[in-house]
Amino acid sequence: MRLLFLSIALFFLLFTSCSISVKDEQLDFSILFLRDKAQKETVSSVANKEMAPLKSPNLGYKNGVYWFKVILKDKHFKNALLFNLPESNIYSIDIYQNGEKINYKSLNRNYFSLVVNEFNNYNTFILKVQFKNEVYFPLQIKKYDERQLDVKFTFLIYGVYYGFVLVALILNLLFYFSLKDKTFLYYCFFLASITLGVLAYDGFLQLILPKKLFSYSSVATHFLITFSGYLFGYKFLKISSYFPKSKVIGYILVFLASIFYLFFFFTKEYLLVAIADTISFFVLLYNWSMGIFIFNKNVYAKFLVIGYSLILFSAALFILPTAWGIDMYTASLTNIKIGSFFEIIILTYGITYRIKILQKENKRFRVEIDHFIHKMEGFSNPQKSMENNSNFIEQITKFDLSKRESEVFELIAKGLTNKRIAEDLNISHNTVKYHIRNIYEKIGINSKNEAIDFFTERKSPK
Repeated sequence: MRLLFLSIALFFLLFTSCSISVKDEQLDFSILFLRDKAQKETVSSVANKEMAPLKSPNLGYKNGVYWFKVILKDKHFKNALLFNLPESNIYSIDIYQNGEKINYKSLNRNYFSLVVNEFNNYNTFILKVQFKNEVYFPLQIKKYDERQLDVKFTFLIYGVYYGFVLVALILNLLFYFSLKDKTFLYYCFFLASITLGVLAYDGFLQLILPKKLFSYSSVATHFLITFSGYLFGYKFLKISSYFPKSKVIGYILVFLASIFYLFFFFTKEYLLVAIADTISFFVLLYNWSMGIFIFNKNVYAKFLVIGYSLILFSAALFILPTAWGIDMYTASLTNIKIGSFFEIIILTYGITYRIKILQKENKRFRVEIDHFIHKMEGFSNPQKSMENNSNFIEQITKFDLSKRESEVFELIAKGLTNKRIAEDLNISHNTVKYHIRNIYEKIGINSKNEAIDFFTERKSPK
């Protein structure tokens, strides 16, 4: 447990230290913007039009071409400038100054990090930006210095996060192949989907896929996260045993979300994705709520509710305000990665704990089957059965069990409940509990599982 908290604390410190190093050097500036609905504006026509102040980087689902006027409050600077736009699904960007397009150098292949060296001594820049998905413009500007280590720190964080995810995927796959439990496979599907989504926002999918397919692949990861998350949660908690009809509600919600995602591919209207993302949030929230309802009935629910919490709500605060253009607190991709890190540890442990419980149950079932087989052998060979019984009686004689305690002990070893033992021996439930307490004290055991093991070892002939 200490290692768990230490790992989370270290991961959190790495992320925050990187974030602070970026924010400390930012220049002070203001932004005005204009949406080019007809996509016919030029830098000359935009210069004479009234623009609205950009109060929030979240402009919502109205994708297309936007013009941004960036006014630096520091009028005297000689250094090259660095324009950073992390975590933004920008398709293309052009930078103008004094009506002329200026050149820039890209520092980062997976998102827009642009160095502007050649510019006039003016404090105003105009940016033409095309958005294929949600309109999110988290611009950062600072003086560029080649000795800055921000990019190196960023890639260090990438390495730590994706390396950890890869190890978790490999471990869960190994668990699946060794234990043959599909829960590990469902979790691998869910974890891989989350990772693809994070890769999209980190911009790494742009390095793999053609640029024209990137906006579609990014949306596709949203659906994969929804479907795999619901499937894993439903199977892990075995919700059908508590709420038989809940599966229908869940799959209806998943189907509705998939319809809106699918229509986006034909219409390119990001409003459909915003609606689908909202439904998807309720799909995962529905799973999480089921875990709340059975929190005290199902030990696995505790793992899912705790493990899901951070990533579920951080993802909602990252995606939904951006998609709908809501001016409110917005979580960052860093928050999602921390939530994912936390969720991987909690749910992987929860799955392995579930396996331990199942293994104990299987062991009990095997004991019951062995007992039944021995009983059948006794019917076919009475002499052998008598020998085994006498062997068992001889071995427990030293524990000074009474006749009734021996009878109760044998029924415990068969896996019978206290109520069933009381019925079979025609005694009260409290009397059964009294005999069990005496048996445990005399033999030196603490549970029915230990009683089953003790009985099986001494019942079987050597």
